[in-house]
Amino acid sequence: MNSLLSLLPEHKKSILFGVLGLTFVDGIMLLVPIIIGDIVTKLSEANSSEYLLSSINKASLYLLICGLVMAFFRFVWRYFLMGTARRIEKKIREKYFQQLQDLPMSFFSHKNGGDLMTRGVNDIENIKMACGFGIVLVYDGIVLLAFIFISMFVISPDFTMYAAIPFILMGFLILRYGDYIQQLFLNVQNTFSKLTEEVRKIIFSIRAIKSLNDEQNQIAKFTNVSKSYEMENLNLIKIWGGYQPVITFLTGISILVLIFLGSNMVYEDKISLGEFSSLMVYLTMLSWPVIAMGMAVDFLKRGNASLSRVNEIIFNEPEKDEDLLKKINSVKKIEFRNVNFSYKNDAFIKNLSLEIRNSQTIGITGKTGSGKSTLCKLIMKSIKAENIYLNDDEINNLNKESIRSQIAYVDQEPIIFSGTIRENVSFFDKQPKDSSIIESLETAGFQKDLSKMPKGLETIVGERGLSLSGGQRQRLSLARALYQNPSVLILDDNLSSLDVETELKILNNIKRKFKDKILILVSSRISTIFTFDKIVVLDSGKIVQFGNSSLLENEVGLFRDLMLTQKNLPVEEETNVSE
Repeated sequence: MNSLLSLLPEHKKSILFGVLGLTFVDGIMLLVPIIIGDIVTKLSEANSSEYLLSSINKASLYLLICGLVMAFFRFVWRYFLMGTARRIEKKIREKYFQQLQDLPMSFFSHKNGGDLMTRGVNDIENIKMACGFGIVLVYDGIVLLAFIFISMFVISPDFTMYAAIPFILMGFLILRYGDYIQQLFLNVQNTFSKLTEEVRKIIFSIRAIKSLNDEQNQIAKFTNVSKSYEMENLNLIKIWGGYQPVITFLTGISILVLIFLGSNMVYEDKISLGEFSSLMVYLTMLSWPVIAMGMAVDFLKRGNASLSRVNEIIFNEPEKDEDLLKKINSVKKIEFRNVNFSYKNDAFIKNLSLEIRNSQTIGITGKTGSGKSTLCKLIMKSIKAENIYLNDDEINNLNKESIRSQIAYVDQEPIIFSGTIRENVSFFDKQPKDSSIIESLETAGFQKDLSKMPKGLETIVGERGLSLSGGQRQRLSLARALYQNPSVLILDDNLSSLDVETELKILNNIKRKFKDKILILVSSRISTIFTFDKIVVLDSGKIVQFGNSSLLENEVGLFRDLMLTQKNLPVEEETNVSE
C-alpha cells in the first residue's frame, strides 16, 4: 500500500457508480453552452416575437430539466464517492490503532505520543480528503477538460488547437513541481507532530512545571518548536502560493487571447455568433477543471505524504504470538540462564543467571542505567531474549497474553486514565467488584485519600490523573495491579514519590497479600529492599552481588557503597498503612 490508488480496488462498485454519476453531471453540463448558443442564434435570426418567446421558453425548459438531472446525479456521485472515502478512512484508522496494540513495547520507547496522535488523527483525515475530494477532482478535472475540448473541437478545430496550448503548459507545471510540493507537505506534517507532542507534554506536566517555576523555560521550548512549524509552512506557502497564482494568471491571459481570436473568426465568418457564444461559455467552464486540478494536487500530495507517515507505523513488524503457543495459568518460578540482551547491537544484559521461586521477595538495585528496568521487561516479554524460563518453559514458547495475565508490572511512570477511581482500579472491568477494589486500594495505602473524596469510587481523576498528586497516582496505579491478583508482582521503583516510612508500610501490606507468590521490587532506596529475601545488585547489565542484606552489608562491594551513601537505614515497621 504505497499510494492512494492502491486503497481503491476493493471499493470498485461504489467507485464505479460514483464515477458514472459524476460523468453524467459533466456530460449534462456540456449541453448548457449548446442551449445558450442556440438561443443567441435564434435571437439573431428571429423575425417575430412569438417565435423568439417560444424559443426562449423551450430553452428555459431544457435548462430546468438539465438542472434537475444534474442535481440527482450530483447526489449519486457524492453518496458513493464520499462514502467510499469514509470507509477507507475507517479501515485505515482501525488498522492503525490495531497495529498500535500489536506492536512490541520496545517500539514506543523511540516514538512520542504527539507524533503517534498526529498520524492517527490528522494524517488519516488527510488520506480521507485525498481519497474523497482529491481523486474526485482529478477525475472531474480530466474528464470535464476532455469533454469541453471535444465539444469545442466539433464547433471549431482551429479555435480548439489554440485553446489547448496554455493547458499543455499548465499540465507540465503540475507534473514538474508535484513531488516537491508533496515533500513540503510531509515536512509540515512532521513538524506539526513535534508541535503536538510539545503541547501534550506541557498540558500533562503542568503541575510539575508550576511547582518547579519552570514556565518561562517551557514557553521558550514551545516557541522554538512553533517557529520550526511556522518556517515549514512558510516554505510551503512560498511555493504553493506562487504556483496557484501562476496557473490562474495563465488561465486568465489565455481566455483573453482566445476571446480576441474568436471575435476575429466571427468577423471572418469562420464561425457563427451562436457558435462563438457557445465557445465563450466553454472557455469560462475551462476555469473549473484548472482550479479542480490545482486543488487535486493539494489534496493528493498532502494525502500521499500522510499515507507514507501512517504506513511507517502500519508496516512495522507486529508483536506476534501464534495461537499454538503454550498458555500458563500461574508462575511458580522465573529463571535466567546465561541471558544476553542488546539494544541496537550494544550489549546491555551480559551473561546473567538468576532463579526466583514462589513465596520469595526479590529486591533489585544498582546505579542508574545498570539494567534494572530491562530485567523486568524481559520477564514481561516486552522485549525479547532467549534462555528465560517460566515454570521451566522457555518464555518465547509461551503466549504473551497468558504471561501478562499472570505477571503485573507497575512502571516508574504511573498510567492513569481520565475516568473514575473505580474505572482506574478495575481497568474498565465490565463487572467490577467493589469489595476487591476497596481491598486493593487499602493494600496500596490509598484508603485515607479515598475517604476524603466526597464521591468515593466515583471520583473523576481528570485527564491522566491531573487532579491527583504524584504519590496518589503511583498508589492508584499499584492498586490496579493488585486488583488483577497476579502470580508475580513487579514494582519498578514506582513508589519513589512517597516517603520511606509510607513506602515500607505499603510494601508490608503487599508482602502479606503475596506471601504465597513472587514479589519483585526495583528500587534505588536500599532501605525499602533491606528485608527482602534476596537482593540482586546490578552493574552494567551484570549481577555483581546476590544474597540477603545481612550478607551484603558486610561484603565489600556496590551494595555497601550504596547503603553508606544513603546513610541512615530506617527500621521497618509491621503496622499496616490502613490502620
